[in-house]
Amino acid sequence: MFIRPRKPEPEPHVRHTLSELGYEFDLTSGKLRNSSTGEPYEYSAFGTDKKKNAELYQSLLAPASRDVYRVLQSDLGMEPIAVPDSRQPHCNIYVTPGGLTKKHLVVIVTGHGVSGGVWAWNVLVKEGLRAGSVIEYVRGCVKRGYGVLVLNPNENIVASDGLPETFNTYVGHSTPIHGNETPDEHVGYVWSRIIRGSSVETVAFVAYNTAGIAVIDLLRYDFARFIGKSVGIAFIDSVHSTFKLERGALAWLGLAAKQWENSDEPADSLLEDDRVGCVSVSAGNPSDCRELAPMACMESVLDFISSCFERGTIETSLDNELSDNDGTESVDLSDADSGTDTDAIDDLTAIDSIQVVQPGGHVVDDGCIGWD
Repeated sequence: MFIRPRKPEPEPHVRHTLSELGYEFDLTSGKLRNSSTGEPYEYSAFGTDKKKNAELYQSLLAPASRDVYRVLQSDLGMEPIAVPDSRQPHCNIYVTPGGLTKKHLVVIVTGHGVSGGVWAWNVLVKEGLRAGSVIEYVRGCVKRGYGVLVLNPNENIVASDGLPETFNTYVGHSTPIHGNETPDEHVGYVWSRIIRGSSVETVAFVAYNTAGIAVIDLLRYDFARFIGKSVGIAFIDSVHSTFKLERGALAWLGLAAKQWENSDEPADSLLEDDRVGCVSVSAGNPSDCRELAPMACMESVLDFISSCFERGTIETSLDNELSDNDGTESVDLSDADSGTDTDAIDDLTAIDSIQVVQPGGHVVDDGCIGWD
């Protein structure tokens, strides 16, 4: 008789805090330090014991990421918004006070695998909050008078204890977050249910690494409404491409976007990159660690965003650009030839409409959440 082997029970998922592990962030320097000695974290904390050094490093990644949420709220006053809502499995995105009623809003989308607000786990633990998280970007935007919305594209599941997780940090029974099962769907949901219907006049995006793909999807699938509210995209080391973008979307991208890439060239030097569809410049990151790019180019990115807000939307300029390029009359930007059908976004993924109450009482209910 064949006896089916019993599957081993998964180990209980234990969440440690930084303080339980004996570490904390120094909010003056932003560095991760030993709570007892005050010494900055060093990967070689156990000398030549490679196994213990690696175990400590791995144990710090998730707690350090969760501490970024604490800093966003306690030090920057950012408010969490449950996505899709707090009545069901959800993750949180974070907005500065009154950010969704400001004239200008900066939307920050981080890259592959990490928790919201973190550029890269390795940089966060080894270099600290300034280089490893979006905190300095938020401060810079607030100083310039902009609202800021920090998205959370990688926390797509909820663990057995009801808290959101990324696929990289959790193994065990989990529940997908409805309408936000992938990074692309998360960005699409927040755009269509929160940003698009807000009273914000203009929006600029900062998209790092794989986040560029999700933001390009907004341009592709909701062309007319996207260019009617968005003034620019700052891509940082983005891996997006312009494949299948229509004529109008390509023209808008060339006029309103800019890419900062890792390069040996001096900061802001022009680079050749036909893949991204826009001006590409050096991020000015002299390090071999490409994940330091966001910090290296921050001031240049913020200056670009400011110039986009000062210029405003470019629908008229885009109309002229299309007309000049093909020698015909100006085209209607709502036409499908200028971009993908503007109704397509609402047909890609359909769920029952729910009301989302934003900070300040603003209610969004348009029955559109995103796409695959």
